[in-house]
Amino acid sequence: MIELKEKASNYAEENVINVLKEAFAKVYADGYRDGYKDREEEIPVDLRNDKTEYVDLGLPSGTLWAADYEKDNGEFTYLPYCKASKHNIPTEEQWNELLEICRWQGDSSSSGLTFYGATCIGPNGNSIKFKSLGYKQDEKEVGAINYGGGKVFFWISDDQDNLEKKAIQINKAKWPNIEKEIVKVFSGFKLPLRLVRK
Repeated sequence: MIELKEKASNYAEENVINVLKEAFAKVYADGYRDGYKDREEEIPVDLRNDKTEYVDLGLPSGTLWAADYEKDNGEFTYLPYCKASKHNIPTEEQWNELLEICRWQGDSSSSGLTFYGATCIGPNGNSIKFKSLGYKQDEKEVGAINYGGGKVFFWISDDQDNLEKKAIQINKAKWPNIEKEIVKVFSGFKLPLRLVRK
């Protein structure tokens, strides 16, 4: 009888290991296939968890600009200057480099009434878009696209001790031109957040 118990124990030990190996191999293969299928079908699963993607425009300084404005749970992030300044927002020098080195194109409706934003094309051919998201004043949208209009706004670094801070404003001018300028905006208004990285 002891011999039978030993045989049963040995049999169970050998087979449990094989069953577990097969189960783990199947789970791994299924996960791999599902991930590959999602990539092939470009299913929009945000694996970056709203992490910033940067674009190399070929700038002499080596500055990389964020591909888009920051988002939180798929919604654009609007911040007052005091909170935006805690992030890596562009400096005036970095902005001026874009103006000097890059080529710009405006994007307007066929009627010319609505300004959707601008595309900045770097010397290496890579580009980034600046969408007309406007800004928020007491949660009221100002300068956003709304059956006409539309302006681009985002903060840049400003170490002056005052209530108005520097921001970039891009809007349409006489077709096909666009205006790109540094303006002063009340620091409590909420602007979209655009980041840079070295």
